[in-house]
Amino acid sequence: MNGPSPSDHAMAERYSTMDRADCVAFLRETVVPEMRTDPDCERRPEEAPPTYRWLNGRYPGFVKHLQRTFDASPADFYRDHLLDDAGGEGYDWGLPDGEAAARTRERLDAHLDELRYRGHPETTIRPYRSRLKKYVRLYCDLHGPDLLDGLRDESRRAAEIDRAFAVCKVLDRTLRTPAARRKYVEDVRRFYRELLDAGYISYNPMRRMETRLGLDVPDWDNPSLAAADVEALWDAADSDRERLLVVGLCGWGLRPSELAALHVRQAVLDPADDDYPYLDFRDGDRKNGPGTVAMLAGADALDARLDAVAERDGWTGYVFPSESAASGHVHVDTLRRWFETLIARAGVTVRGDAPTPKFGRRFWYSRYGEAVIEVAERFTPVAEAQGSADASVVIENYLSEADRRMHLRRVMADSLAGLFA
Repeated sequence: MNGPSPSDHAMAERYSTMDRADCVAFLRETVVPEMRTDPDCERRPEEAPPTYRWLNGRYPGFVKHLQRTFDASPADFYRDHLLDDAGGEGYDWGLPDGEAAARTRERLDAHLDELRYRGHPETTIRPYRSRLKKYVRLYCDLHGPDLLDGLRDESRRAAEIDRAFAVCKVLDRTLRTPAARRKYVEDVRRFYRELLDAGYISYNPMRRMETRLGLDVPDWDNPSLAAADVEALWDAADSDRERLLVVGLCGWGLRPSELAALHVRQAVLDPADDDYPYLDFRDGDRKNGPGTVAMLAGADALDARLDAVAERDGWTGYVFPSESAASGHVHVDTLRRWFETLIARAGVTVRGDAPTPKFGRRFWYSRYGEAVIEVAERFTPVAEAQGSADASVVIENYLSEADRRMHLRRVMADSLAGLFA
């Protein structure tokens, strides 16, 4: 791989001054032409973002700027600004032609533009937009393309609330968990609430939708680390032990107890039958969940840690060995103390409090949830061709388990790329 171009070092200071439009222009005017001419680039710029390895090998300062300033991976940023909006036609909401659909599309686009103006990163806007799109498409299928007309007339309140309820019942049947159903309700209600605040509608049809759907439950809000928090922890880590701590919790989604007891026998770093190295928990080392965990990012952190501990006298194979513990590995409370120390050094807080290791595991799950939605969105055209209201039906019924896993892993790997560089 070629090293960073000489111009990248000269551009380092300029990158820090780039706003979103500048970054888009840099991709379009500099990166895209190079993608077309460089034989080492495996991607066509009109079809897919450049690989992280290719782009970071040439413009590492630009990649770092995207991650720090916009909390976005290069792939996400490229896809959002050069693919989703290709041709200047805007995001494809899947709405039909006509004036009613145009009014709906205009308000959806304006809503997302306002979120960007407030500083919301694309990594949060993309899954939010995907959920809105699914609701809007279902509404159009059931009731027609104008979401707003009936919401301006108080006399139609009951009928419009019933229409929203009908859409949510379809979603309720296609989404597997109450948390996922509740998330859709919350996101759509937010869209309607902002229309109400801006004076475009007279009432919010989603105001008490959880009650009608039976989703009135205690607090579902489990905060997690953000990508910027994970990056801050990685930057603050000053040993192979701390780096593996960050990767294991945030990059692989391990429980603290699983990470504390990790053994070299579980690490398959050079698999013959898999695209990614993985951890093997099939001998009963995990109380639930899949028997293997793919290391989609940060496998080199485990490699470095094993190199460090393998030379110790009497080493028994544990990644975090302990000479005093009967188990041979550190207690989970020790791992929690290490994490607490790293959190304090990095200055990371969540809602004003110091996060615990489970916040890192939640980060992994939040990224995984976004990956599931992104894969489903990619198969929307196939779902339409099959007459399905939801792309997840196609994913579950028409793709093999191996294909589903392959698509999810690739999206998840792109999502984690750069956090543990």
